[in-house]
Amino acid sequence: MNKYEKVYHDIKDKIKNGKLKPGDFLKKEDDLALDYNFSKLTVRKALSMLEAEGYIQKIKGKKSIILEKKNLENISLTSIQTVQEINKLQNIHLETELISLYIVQGIKKLMEEFQVPESADFYKVVRTNSLNGEVLNYSTSFFDRKIVPFLNEEIAKKSIYEYLEKELNLKIAYSRRDISFRKITSEEQKYLKLEDINMVVVIETHAYLSNGTLFQYETIIHHPEKFTFSAIAKR
Repeated sequence: MNKYEKVYHDIKDKIKNGKLKPGDFLKKEDDLALDYNFSKLTVRKALSMLEAEGYIQKIKGKKSIILEKKNLENISLTSIQTVQEINKLQNIHLETELISLYIVQGIKKLMEEFQVPESADFYKVVRTNSLNGEVLNYSTSFFDRKIVPFLNEEIAKKSIYEYLEKELNLKIAYSRRDISFRKITSEEQKYLKLEDINMVVVIETHAYLSNGTLFQYETIIHHPEKFTFSAIAKR
Protein backbone atom coordinates (compact mmCIF):
# COMPACT_ATOMS: atom_id res chain seq x y z
CA MET A 1 0.00 0.00 0.00
CA ASN A 2 1.34 3.43 -0.94
CA LYS A 3 1.83 6.10 1.71
CA TYR A 4 -1.04 8.27 0.46
CA GLU A 5 -3.34 5.21 0.48
CA LYS A 6 -2.53 4.65 4.17
CA VAL A 7 -3.55 8.22 4.99
CA TYR A 8 -6.64 7.94 2.77
CA HIS A 9 -7.83 4.71 4.40
CA ASP A 10 -7.10 5.92 7.93
CA ILE A 11 -9.12 9.12 7.54
CA LYS A 12 -11.93 7.33 5.69
CA ASP A 13 -12.15 4.70 8.44
CA LYS A 14 -12.42 7.45 11.06
CA ILE A 15 -15.26 9.05 9.08
CA LYS A 16 -17.09 5.76 8.62
CA ASN A 17 -16.80 4.69 12.29
CA GLY A 18 -17.93 8.10 13.55
CA LYS A 19 -14.67 9.36 15.02
CA LEU A 20 -14.88 12.16 12.47
CA LYS A 21 -18.42 13.46 11.99
CA PRO A 22 -20.10 15.61 9.30
CA GLY A 23 -19.22 19.24 9.99
CA ASP A 24 -15.92 18.42 11.70
CA PHE A 25 -12.75 19.94 10.30
CA LEU A 26 -9.56 18.03 9.61
CA LYS A 27 -6.25 19.45 10.73
CA LYS A 28 -4.26 21.55 8.29
CA GLU A 29 -2.16 19.68 5.73
CA ASP A 30 1.06 20.63 7.55
CA ASP A 31 -0.23 19.23 10.84
CA LEU A 32 -1.54 16.05 9.20
CA ALA A 33 1.84 15.55 7.55
CA LEU A 34 3.48 15.73 10.99
CA ASP A 35 0.92 13.34 12.52
CA TYR A 36 1.42 10.72 9.82
CA ASN A 37 5.14 11.43 9.39
CA PHE A 38 4.65 11.74 5.64
CA SER A 39 5.22 14.60 3.25
CA LYS A 40 2.63 17.33 2.71
CA LEU A 41 2.31 16.15 -0.92
CA THR A 42 1.37 12.65 0.27
CA VAL A 43 -1.32 14.04 2.56
CA ARG A 44 -2.63 16.31 -0.19
CA LYS A 45 -3.02 13.34 -2.56
CA ALA A 46 -4.95 11.39 0.10
CA LEU A 47 -7.26 14.34 0.72
CA SER A 48 -7.89 14.70 -3.01
CA MET A 49 -9.05 11.07 -3.14
CA LEU A 50 -11.39 11.63 -0.19
CA GLU A 51 -12.78 14.76 -1.83
CA ALA A 52 -13.35 12.98 -5.15
CA GLU A 53 -15.44 10.35 -3.33
CA GLY A 54 -17.49 12.94 -1.46
CA TYR A 55 -16.12 12.36 2.05
CA ILE A 56 -14.60 15.82 2.51
CA GLN A 57 -14.59 19.29 0.96
CA LYS A 58 -11.24 21.01 0.68
CA ILE A 59 -11.63 24.73 1.34
CA LYS A 60 -8.92 26.94 -0.09
CA GLY A 61 -6.87 28.59 2.63
CA LYS A 62 -8.72 26.68 5.34
CA LYS A 63 -9.07 23.18 6.73
CA SER A 64 -11.04 20.42 5.00
CA ILE A 65 -14.56 19.79 6.26
CA ILE A 66 -16.19 16.37 6.67
CA LEU A 67 -19.31 15.96 4.50
CA GLU A 68 -22.42 13.93 5.19
CA LYS A 69 -22.34 10.89 2.92
CA LYS A 70 -25.06 8.27 2.49
CA ASN A 71 -22.71 5.41 1.80
CA LEU A 72 -24.97 2.81 0.22
CA GLU A 73 -27.27 5.14 -1.67
CA ASN A 74 -24.86 7.71 -3.04
CA ILE A 75 -23.93 7.40 -6.71
CA SER A 76 -20.81 9.29 -7.71
CA LEU A 77 -20.99 10.80 -11.19
CA THR A 78 -17.55 12.37 -10.90
CA SER A 79 -15.51 9.18 -11.26
CA ILE A 80 -15.53 5.91 -13.19
CA GLN A 81 -15.70 2.97 -10.80
CA THR A 82 -16.41 -0.72 -11.29
CA VAL A 83 -18.60 -2.70 -8.90
CA GLN A 84 -15.48 -4.41 -7.54
CA GLU A 85 -13.87 -1.02 -6.83
CA ILE A 86 -17.03 0.22 -5.09
CA ASN A 87 -17.12 -2.94 -2.97
CA LYS A 88 -13.52 -2.38 -1.91
CA LEU A 89 -13.74 1.38 -1.36
CA GLN A 90 -17.06 1.38 0.49
CA ASN A 91 -16.69 -2.00 2.22
CA ILE A 92 -19.97 -3.36 0.89
CA HIS A 93 -20.83 -6.38 -1.25
CA LEU A 94 -22.74 -5.64 -4.40
CA GLU A 95 -23.51 -8.80 -6.38
CA THR A 96 -23.58 -8.69 -10.19
CA GLU A 97 -25.91 -11.01 -12.13
CA LEU A 98 -25.52 -11.44 -15.88
CA ILE A 99 -28.95 -11.51 -17.51
CA SER A 100 -27.84 -11.81 -21.14
CA LEU A 101 -24.87 -11.40 -23.47
CA TYR A 102 -25.18 -11.45 -27.25
CA ILE A 103 -24.26 -9.60 -30.46
CA VAL A 104 -26.59 -7.07 -32.11
CA GLN A 105 -26.44 -5.23 -35.44
CA GLY A 106 -28.41 -2.73 -37.48
CA ILE A 107 -29.81 -0.73 -34.55
CA LYS A 108 -30.23 2.87 -35.69
CA LYS A 109 -29.77 4.34 -32.20
CA LEU A 110 -26.38 2.65 -31.83
CA MET A 111 -25.22 3.64 -35.29
CA GLU A 112 -26.00 7.27 -34.44
CA GLU A 113 -24.35 7.14 -31.01
CA PHE A 114 -21.16 5.45 -32.24
CA GLN A 115 -21.15 7.17 -35.64
CA VAL A 116 -20.62 3.85 -37.44
CA PRO A 117 -22.08 2.24 -40.61
CA GLU A 118 -24.90 -0.30 -40.62
CA SER A 119 -22.39 -3.15 -40.93
CA ALA A 120 -21.01 -2.46 -37.43
CA ASP A 121 -21.99 -4.82 -34.65
CA PHE A 122 -21.99 -4.60 -30.87
CA TYR A 123 -21.94 -6.71 -27.74
CA LYS A 124 -25.11 -6.17 -25.72
CA VAL A 125 -24.63 -6.91 -22.01
CA VAL A 126 -27.57 -6.82 -19.59
CA ARG A 127 -26.81 -7.08 -15.86
CA THR A 128 -28.22 -6.30 -12.43
CA ASN A 129 -26.48 -5.25 -9.22
CA SER A 130 -27.95 -6.37 -5.90
CA LEU A 131 -27.30 -5.69 -2.23
CA ASN A 132 -28.48 -8.17 0.39
CA GLY A 133 -30.66 -9.88 -2.21
CA GLU A 134 -32.38 -6.68 -3.35
CA VAL A 135 -31.84 -5.45 -6.92
CA LEU A 136 -30.65 -1.83 -6.94
CA ASN A 137 -30.13 -1.29 -10.66
CA TYR A 138 -30.53 -2.81 -14.10
CA SER A 139 -27.96 -1.97 -16.78
CA THR A 140 -27.79 -2.42 -20.53
CA SER A 141 -24.37 -1.87 -22.11
CA PHE A 142 -23.29 -1.84 -25.74
CA PHE A 143 -19.63 -2.25 -26.75
CA ASP A 144 -18.29 -1.58 -30.25
CA ARG A 145 -16.79 -4.91 -31.41
CA LYS A 146 -14.14 -3.16 -33.49
CA ILE A 147 -12.71 -1.95 -30.17
CA VAL A 148 -13.87 -4.79 -27.90
CA PRO A 149 -13.61 -7.85 -30.18
CA PHE A 150 -14.27 -10.48 -27.51
CA LEU A 151 -16.45 -10.84 -24.41
CA ASN A 152 -17.76 -13.97 -22.71
CA GLU A 153 -19.98 -14.75 -19.73
CA GLU A 154 -17.05 -15.07 -17.32
CA ILE A 155 -15.75 -11.59 -18.17
CA ALA A 156 -19.23 -10.02 -18.14
CA LYS A 157 -20.02 -11.50 -14.71
CA LYS A 158 -16.90 -9.91 -13.25
CA SER A 159 -15.41 -6.60 -14.41
CA ILE A 160 -15.47 -5.76 -18.11
CA TYR A 161 -13.41 -2.62 -17.49
CA GLU A 162 -10.70 -4.60 -15.70
CA TYR A 163 -10.55 -6.97 -18.66
CA LEU A 164 -10.33 -4.08 -21.14
CA GLU A 165 -7.56 -2.35 -19.22
CA LYS A 166 -5.46 -5.37 -18.25
CA GLU A 167 -5.99 -7.79 -21.14
CA LEU A 168 -6.60 -5.44 -24.07
CA ASN A 169 -4.45 -2.57 -22.72
CA LEU A 170 -7.17 -0.02 -23.46
CA LYS A 171 -6.94 3.32 -21.66
CA ILE A 172 -10.38 4.31 -20.36
CA ALA A 173 -10.25 8.06 -19.92
CA TYR A 174 -13.62 9.66 -19.23
CA SER A 175 -17.39 9.38 -19.54
CA ARG A 176 -20.37 11.67 -20.10
CA ARG A 177 -23.48 10.98 -18.04
CA ASP A 178 -27.02 12.29 -18.30
CA ILE A 179 -29.81 11.74 -15.75
CA SER A 180 -33.50 11.45 -16.60
CA PHE A 181 -36.71 9.84 -15.34
CA ARG A 182 -39.21 7.64 -17.14
CA LYS A 183 -41.76 4.89 -16.62
CA ILE A 184 -40.43 1.44 -15.86
CA THR A 185 -40.71 -1.25 -18.54
CA SER A 186 -42.12 -4.73 -17.93
CA GLU A 187 -38.64 -6.26 -18.35
CA GLU A 188 -37.13 -3.91 -15.75
CA GLN A 189 -40.06 -4.52 -13.41
CA LYS A 190 -39.23 -8.25 -13.38
CA TYR A 191 -35.97 -7.43 -11.61
CA LEU A 192 -36.54 -4.20 -9.69
CA LYS A 193 -39.98 -5.33 -8.43
CA LEU A 194 -41.30 -1.87 -7.61
CA GLU A 195 -44.65 -1.92 -5.82
CA ASP A 196 -46.40 1.45 -5.80
CA ILE A 197 -43.85 3.22 -8.01
CA ASN A 198 -43.81 3.19 -11.80
CA MET A 199 -40.95 5.66 -12.41
CA VAL A 200 -37.22 4.92 -12.49
CA VAL A 201 -34.02 6.97 -12.54
CA VAL A 202 -32.08 6.54 -15.78
CA ILE A 203 -28.36 7.30 -16.12
CA GLU A 204 -27.22 7.32 -19.73
CA THR A 205 -23.45 6.95 -20.09
CA HIS A 206 -21.06 7.42 -23.01
CA ALA A 207 -17.58 6.09 -22.16
CA TYR A 208 -14.48 7.10 -24.11
CA LEU A 209 -10.90 5.95 -24.54
CA SER A 210 -7.96 8.31 -24.08
CA ASN A 211 -7.95 9.04 -27.83
CA GLY A 212 -11.56 10.25 -27.64
CA THR A 213 -13.12 7.14 -29.22
CA LEU A 214 -16.53 6.10 -27.89
CA PHE A 215 -16.33 2.41 -26.94
CA GLN A 216 -19.40 1.96 -24.66
CA TYR A 217 -22.94 3.25 -24.55
CA GLU A 218 -24.90 2.27 -21.44
CA THR A 219 -28.17 2.94 -19.66
CA ILE A 220 -28.52 2.11 -15.97
CA ILE A 221 -31.98 1.99 -14.43
CA HIS A 222 -31.99 2.73 -10.69
CA HIS A 223 -34.57 1.96 -8.05
CA PRO A 224 -35.83 5.50 -7.21
CA GLU A 225 -35.84 4.80 -3.46
CA LYS A 226 -32.27 3.50 -3.53
CA PHE A 227 -30.67 6.35 -5.43
CA THR A 228 -29.37 9.76 -4.40
CA PHE A 229 -27.20 12.14 -6.38
CA SER A 230 -24.55 14.30 -4.73
CA ALA A 231 -22.56 17.02 -6.43
CA ILE A 232 -19.87 19.21 -4.95
CA ALA A 233 -19.78 22.71 -6.40
CA LYS A 234 -16.69 24.89 -6.07
CA ARG A 235 -16.24 28.63 -6.48
